[in-house]
Amino acid sequence: MKKGIILFLFFGTLSGRSIDFFWDSEKASANEVIQKIPSSTSAINWTEGKVRCEIRIPYTDNASPNIGKTLAQIGSEIRTQLRSQLIKAMGYVRVSDIFLLRDYYSLQNQIRNELLETVEHAFYYPLVQEKGFMKGVAELDFYGENGIAPVFFRDMSKVSLTNFIQNSRDLLWYDTIIVDTFLYPEFLPSLHFRIYDTEGNLIYGPEVVSESVLQKKGVCRYVASLSAAFQREERGSKIFYVVPVGMRGKTPTEIIISKNDARKLLANAKTHETLRAGRVLVVKPN
Repeated sequence: MKKGIILFLFFGTLSGRSIDFFWDSEKASANEVIQKIPSSTSAINWTEGKVRCEIRIPYTDNASPNIGKTLAQIGSEIRTQLRSQLIKAMGYVRVSDIFLLRDYYSLQNQIRNELLETVEHAFYYPLVQEKGFMKGVAELDFYGENGIAPVFFRDMSKVSLTNFIQNSRDLLWYDTIIVDTFLYPEFLPSLHFRIYDTEGNLIYGPEVVSESVLQKKGVCRYVASLSAAFQREERGSKIFYVVPVGMRGKTPTEIIISKNDARKLLANAKTHETLRAGRVLVVKPN
């Protein structure tokens, strides 16, 4: 079925980027964790680590005899609206159990200015002409050099968990951790995902992951189902699967695992390398 005509009026570059002009949040939600933004067509894709906004404005081919000028004007109008929507939508990104990103707009001016600067590096898709409308799409990445998340990992103290390591050659080690939160529909994704044991010890979080990994892909990868987790390219062959025994935090963004699971996870030094590499998948059904 013909969905629209792509007009290559560029605001960015397609080079090196995976793009999807007709991405649909309803279809994507089978595998991807999607957070819809109230009263808008924007969404936060926690699986791919991006904020996506869409704008449609009325348009017909015969709207003006000077079609080039008309398209340029529409493109400018769409870009302005998309920028405004991105700023609003990224404010709904949950940083931790306490703060949304928008809380930093008023709390810290320096961070606010840095966040607004990231919007200037958003990716703007070519315009798409649909029946009676012109559609514009923009995406803002969580991670990478121009992402919105790295500012929240800055100057974070690192934690060593080597006291849990046991000296035994027979201990299992794991190259992938899968945390399944299906028992806790109240669980919410955040940039600062953390795991604790029942004694309150930090088992995993941004304090454990290496700085370079945090900048590149964050603490974990959220997926919408267990099958989606097993389909991810980053999934290894030595999987530690765990179901939390509880939630933690002012809002439920952190999980608690049993003491036995925590000791089993951290017993082998090789698994600590897995944790520092951020090889953690979190199943969060939509």
